[in-house]
Amino acid sequence: MEAWQIALIVVFSILGALLLGTAIFFVVDKMRKRHEDQKIEEKVKTSAKELSDKFGGRENIVEIVQKGSRVIVTVKDPVAVDKDEISRSLDSVMFMSNKIVFVIGTKSEQFKALLEENVGKSK
Repeated sequence: MEAWQIALIVVFSILGALLLGTAIFFVVDKMRKRHEDQKIEEKVKTSAKELSDKFGGRENIVEIVQKGSRVIVTVKDPVAVDKDEISRSLDSVMFMSNKIVFVIGTKSEQFKALLEENVGKSK
């Protein structure tokens, strides 16, 4: 075998290994993302159920609105809201006078629907 043939075999072997490595990376990455999405979806479902009674009762909720990646719950009496429990349930929560803002991400629409279902409010 000549030197150029050996070089060609080496080059194609390296290219094949790179392609295989790239393919494996993308498959593993897709599986990881799918697993993360499932975890996020489960967290959204669990949090919506846990939070439903932390707003001071159904009568304290004025409205639940989804804006992009956020869900905003407006309440009549912010003192009646259990801020500590809400903060424990989700990391991305902001309290602004009579509004509670949840930064949910791509599952915000689902989170809003679950909140509404669990508190019996739909606006």
